[in-house]
Amino acid sequence: MLRLDNQFPFKSVILRTKVFFRKWQWKETLTFLFFVLLSAGFWYLQSLQQDFEMEIVLPVKYKNVPADMILSENNPEVVVFKVKDKGLALLNYSWLYTFAPLEVNLKSLRENRKQEIRVTEKTIESNISKQLIASTSLLGFEPQSFQVQYVELLNKELPVIADVSVSPDPGFQISGSITVTPARVHVYASSAILDTLSALKTESVELKKVNQTKEITLRLQKIAGVQIDEDKVKVLVPIEEFTEKRLTVPVLCKDLPESYTLHTFPASIDVLCNIPMSRFKELTESDFEIQIPFREFEANRVSGKVAVCLSKQPDWIAPPTLSPDTVEFILEQNTAP
Repeated sequence: MLRLDNQFPFKSVILRTKVFFRKWQWKETLTFLFFVLLSAGFWYLQSLQQDFEMEIVLPVKYKNVPADMILSENNPEVVVFKVKDKGLALLNYSWLYTFAPLEVNLKSLRENRKQEIRVTEKTIESNISKQLIASTSLLGFEPQSFQVQYVELLNKELPVIADVSVSPDPGFQISGSITVTPARVHVYASSAILDTLSALKTESVELKKVNQTKEITLRLQKIAGVQIDEDKVKVLVPIEEFTEKRLTVPVLCKDLPESYTLHTFPASIDVLCNIPMSRFKELTESDFEIQIPFREFEANRVSGKVAVCLSKQPDWIAPPTLSPDTVEFILEQNTAP
């Protein structure tokens, strides 16, 4: 017969563990650990009163870079300097303090017509020193000075194309050309890059369910190695409510010889236009003309049919629908009296 203890081995282990910890002298152990931590803290504070050396990284920021130049990759991005002070002061630099970057202003390259910008040892030292605590000693820094390296670029004026996809609400359409302001911008790049550029595009955008004119600001697409005067442009998308208008336009043949008589069936064509509501009254029959040359009638004399197309229409409307798009005709030669 099995003993009850063997049926629950984990229970017996837990009981023995509880007994062990009840016998342990926790009060003495915690007291010992407290004094160990306290002594370690005193030792750490004492060590912070000693002098240490430390390296700090100072970022370099180039500002007001003229549009017709590009900076070389060889220009330093950071200045590394070494300081000496008490550990507590250095701890402040590591955890709490943020150094302002060394700013290199390139505006004078164009304003004062300078050919070069040199960042001197004195400039770097002054920038670092004014950010240090009075007790901190500056031991040195690298680079100690440097000259800003750049490449001058050629320029070219390019048109801007709006990369805009528009989906108007039902009954609404684009009522004119999408305009960009400014329409052209100056770009700066090497000769090899400029030769490949014919236009600049805006960032892609999709306008959905539009029922009124929209003006949006878009960024220009960035091109590697190219500087652009303007990084943003305004794009105007004219949207209006549209309606249909039906007009009747006669079929004409202005170069018909006097010795011929022409009859077309029908004599006029229905022109169905989709136009903005604001210009409904503006559009009349006189804006259209169906002019078929005499040679077309001669060439199709056997079939007695000729295709119809508009020879004149306003440029602000979409291609209209003609009904019918062919006419039958009878061409008769007049007999001499």
